[in-house]
Amino acid sequence: MNRLIISAVFVLFSIAFSIGADTSSGALEIKVFHVGQADAILVTCPDKAHHLLIDAADTRYPKSSEQFKSNLLKEFEGHRKELAVVVASHPHEDHIGNMKWVLQNFQVKTYVDNGQKVDSAHFGQLNALRRTLVNAGNMTYINGKQSSFSKIDFCPAVQVEIIEPWAKRELTGSNDRSVAVRMDYKHKSFLFLGDLEQRSETVMLNNFSDVERQTLDADVVKVGHHGSDTSSTVQFINAVGPDIAIISCGQPGVGTNARYKHPRLSTVRHYRDWFKNHTPSAHSGTNLVWAYNAENKKWQQEARPDGVWLTSEDGTITIRWDGQTLQVDKERQ
Repeated sequence: MNRLIISAVFVLFSIAFSIGADTSSGALEIKVFHVGQADAILVTCPDKAHHLLIDAADTRYPKSSEQFKSNLLKEFEGHRKELAVVVASHPHEDHIGNMKWVLQNFQVKTYVDNGQKVDSAHFGQLNALRRTLVNAGNMTYINGKQSSFSKIDFCPAVQVEIIEPWAKRELTGSNDRSVAVRMDYKHKSFLFLGDLEQRSETVMLNNFSDVERQTLDADVVKVGHHGSDTSSTVQFINAVGPDIAIISCGQPGVGTNARYKHPRLSTVRHYRDWFKNHTPSAHSGTNLVWAYNAENKKWQQEARPDGVWLTSEDGTITIRWDGQTLQVDKERQ
């Protein structure tokens, strides 16, 4: 009889422990898709049941839409096309180019944007669809400007917070109104900066409270504005203090990057200096990357700094973090 009681107690204890324990033993996975001069990032929760999408590539850069759609659909093969959270960092074509397609083809639980309205047919159609889904009760909408430093319900194991410098001080450019996303999982932090530029970086450094400024400290950063020299000031990089920096950008002279010319050489060198001064083992190796020298007005090859990854060179970049090992893989297409 005593053995039965002991066995029953043991079973009940085991059930209670399994319910209360952290069962997220898998890896957090972040894919920065190779979509040319544009942004598209998919985050998959360790439980593999929740997904977060940040931005949706471009319709103008060659094959950006095709690569984005095929990559995203591939991730959901054999599974329901559900996105727990979608973030449109700001209403520029290279970030919301295929967002209407996303809302038409995926069930989206929560949609976040920067609260900015722009006068364009593309944004108008997207915004009308967003309102229709929200009004029908099929999707929740969060205005980033009104909800800065809000926690977003993504999955139990991963904490997601949106950051909106525009909510702290009026900023004029759409880039500087980008919604940034901070994510934390098992003592590692990840920061996605949209197209935030120097004005918004200054707001974050000078207008945020001490507690708010701590949200900038991150192990992995998706570099702002495709590695442009309008972003990534030395002071801001120092505040972030990354171990890994990822730049989503296009090929030299191709499509829209014939005009934008990203990444800039000065930004690549800013990150080179950061890793050289703060990571004892860091160095610039023989692997060369293309960057635009704004002073000489020409593209040139530069030694790639340790810790810097570029979609233009590496293709789709996948980061996995299981609480023990931070792994970065590249997938040329």
